[in-house]
Amino acid sequence: MRVEKYPSVTLHNVAELAPADWTAGGDRLCRVPETVGAGLNVDARERVRHPTGSEIRFVPDRPDATIDITLSAADKAQIRPFWGSFQPWNPIEIGPAPETLTFTVPDRLSELDTGEETGRFDPRVCRLVFERTPAVALHDVAGDCRPPTCDEVPPRRYLAYGTSITEGAAASAPHLNYVARAARELGYDALNFGCSGSAFCDLSLAEHIAGRDDWDVATLSLSVNMANRGFTLPQFRKRTSRFIDEIANSHPRKPIVCVTLFPYFADTVTGDDSERAANFRATLRSIVADSHHSNLSLVEGTELTNVSELTADLLHPGDAGMEAIGEGLASHLERRAER
Repeated sequence: MRVEKYPSVTLHNVAELAPADWTAGGDRLCRVPETVGAGLNVDARERVRHPTGSEIRFVPDRPDATIDITLSAADKAQIRPFWGSFQPWNPIEIGPAPETLTFTVPDRLSELDTGEETGRFDPRVCRLVFERTPAVALHDVAGDCRPPTCDEVPPRRYLAYGTSITEGAAASAPHLNYVARAARELGYDALNFGCSGSAFCDLSLAEHIAGRDDWDVATLSLSVNMANRGFTLPQFRKRTSRFIDEIANSHPRKPIVCVTLFPYFADTVTGDDSERAANFRATLRSIVADSHHSNLSLVEGTELTNVSELTADLLHPGDAGMEAIGEGLASHLERRAER
């Protein structure tokens, strides 16, 4: 996304700016427009106003150019300034008071041999990568820079919908969640529409995803939030079928992969409801099997990771689980994209 107010940068995985409510003059980064958010459940409406998978991207005009970016966050937050695919040594912390951060091309990167393999991004592209929480606002951009061109970023995009697992709630850093890992394996860019605790297959978000033409493949993780928040199987079937159909009808040639519940506490904790988890998986399996959409496929979440790769809450995958899921989905998506 490019906006007139900040013409020298690209706002990635950002659909709209809104006034920040913790400071004056800041533009909050929102993943979907307010009109879409209004149709979501209350928790999801707030989640999509957080910068999961969002980035500010720019390219300095000269190796010695100095770029100043003024940011604030609703609470203490960390930012990771990647240069292309090159990871920073340490994150930068910001908070509610606007703070101006200064960026220049690292000395060695400015002298990098252009014949070297540098990954899916041009190393001159500075990418300010945000965590899933808290909310972040942009205040100002100053210095000689421009937005990346299309040949400086990946040509294809992977879109993901799901729960806090999709958002990477327990990953050690945002670039270690399964969406980021799968995108890196594929050589794609990533669009993350995870909704922590609130992935209820709201039609408003399905319509938004269906209306976008900036993605090439998608995964829909459906949805441990519905299993844990009291939805009946008929409700799950109705909402999920409608959600899938809305997206697949609009993009009949793009691979869309539905992912059943990953292993979690219902499967393993004594006295929990493993039958309910199995029934939710079976329902999604039957929705995909009965679908007329030839671009639709299914991956079993239980085949992507195992209980030993979860965190201690026995719900969220840790870094090992995120790696396994990302690699497994990338492999499946690659095969589907080749058809």
